[in-house]
Amino acid sequence: MSKLLEEMSSYLMERDCDAIKMQNKVNQEMERMLVSYRDELSEDEKEKLYDFLYDLVFIAEREALLYETKFMLKLLLML
Repeated sequence: MSKLLEEMSSYLMERDCDAIKMQNKVNQEMERMLVSYRDELSEDEKEKLYDFLYDLVFIAEREALLYETKFMLKLLLML
């Protein structure tokens, strides 16, 4: 079941308008927070930091969606 939920979350994160809006908002906030470090880091360090943070954000968004989906299924089963 977990594999199915992961595939569903990947599909939603790539195609759902609200998910895309959420990702854009998170990216904008991350950019805003990182702007103060731009002058302190080399290009290589910035690239590594951005790669790391984007990967971390993707994992967090996916896990949140999986949790929410499981929670909703539990609620539906209780009815």
